[in-house]
Amino acid sequence: MSYPQQFPASLLTQSQAERLAYFDNYTMAHPRLDEAVNLLKLLVKESGESRVIFIYGPTGVGKTTLRLIIEKWLIESTLPELEADPGRLPVASVEAVVQKSGLFNSKDHIKRCLFALNEPLIDQKIDYGTRGIYRNNNGQVVIESKVIETDLGWALEQALKHRKPKIFFIDEAHHLLMVASGRKLTDLPEAIKSLANRTEVVHGLVGTYELLTLHDIGDQLSRRSVYVHFPRYRAEVKEDREIFQSVVWGFQLHLPLPEVPDLLSNWDYCYERSLGCVGILKNWLRNALADAIAEGAVTVGKKHLERRALGVAQCRNILKKIKEGESNHALLEAEVEQLRTELGLSVISVQSKSDSKLFPEFHSGNNLIRKRSKKVGQPKPKRHQVGVK
Repeated sequence: MSYPQQFPASLLTQSQAERLAYFDNYTMAHPRLDEAVNLLKLLVKESGESRVIFIYGPTGVGKTTLRLIIEKWLIESTLPELEADPGRLPVASVEAVVQKSGLFNSKDHIKRCLFALNEPLIDQKIDYGTRGIYRNNNGQVVIESKVIETDLGWALEQALKHRKPKIFFIDEAHHLLMVASGRKLTDLPEAIKSLANRTEVVHGLVGTYELLTLHDIGDQLSRRSVYVHFPRYRAEVKEDREIFQSVVWGFQLHLPLPEVPDLLSNWDYCYERSLGCVGILKNWLRNALADAIAEGAVTVGKKHLERRALGVAQCRNILKKIKEGESNHALLEAEVEQLRTELGLSVISVQSKSDSKLFPEFHSGNNLIRKRSKKVGQPKPKRHQVGVK
């Protein structure tokens, strides 16, 4: 059965760059993404004292797409405020970068944050010249090497106060954990929490499951933080499997080629090499599309998919990291029993239906698997025979 293509027919006569740009800009709506978007919108609108949001999930699941959707929403929804206050920024983002040494440098990171907030009129709001930060003749911000980290932190605080973004995203935030020896792992996250409180600007830390390392670093950060989990689709869960198949079907209808490729027949191969992560799948299909267009093919075939797929070793390495992260997340969710015990409350094992499907190894039905109430070898209560026959 053939299905109508969902892209403008005029694309077929356009250049390869334009056709690839169309697919790059296309966002496939799906339940995991929709849930994360809706939750993040609520948290940005009303953060209360929880001004640090940890957004985590497996690599390639679509976290960057999530961030871009929120950024677009904020830009569109704050237009009236921007007209009244032209110097304001609706949103800002920066990537946490690892240096050539393999370590994260906080001074370099703050510089990148300042550049991310470098917009017109900022010169009239902050006197950077007195702190070794100024604009050159080309209008670019120059930060002298003598400027110390505390000065940079002060400048960043002032920039955030004046720019007042609804949220300041730090992408690849798990890189914050790669600190030099002799420096506490908690230093930078605590500094971010403090900065968020002083400026009243929500900070969104976007990264992999490694962000869960920061779960127990302090009561103040825990109290003022919110966690948003963005999981992958799992093939062992029937509903997830069906949703992933619909995602594959949706993508195949938006590949700007003369003929619709039959990816759905090979959905399990698509799952195998994307690990259930929509971001990995889209990037893979994008590269296969580029090959098909370059060859003048009428559609994406199996050879294009195989040529551009992640290798088995790559997939296994990524999957190992994902499973470790999923297990850590599930263990944190399972701590509800321990919490109630420590609070002196009766222990109830109630978990959401979605969690029981995402982490079946930690559940029996819809309830968490309880610890044994009896020792091994101790029989269940029953009537024993008395006397000798």
